[in-house]
Amino acid sequence: MKTAMQEMFDELYAYSYTIPIGLLAKCEELMEKEKGQMKQAFMEGALSWATGSGFEHYYNETYNPDQV
Repeated sequence: MKTAMQEMFDELYAYSYTIPIGLLAKCEELMEKEKGQMKQAFMEGALSWATGSGFEHYYNETYNPDQV
């Protein structure tokens, strides 16, 4: 399953003869960043599940730091 960024890159690449190469390079950079964000989110979700800390801990840590 492709991400939206991957679909956009494919579309841009199809018209690469009229699109600046820098834009294609930036898209590739952003796809790598997106990949890293997905990995991080997965790991954080797995850790939350494994430790039993979930949404409430994240919420308190982010919005109610006095309760952590």
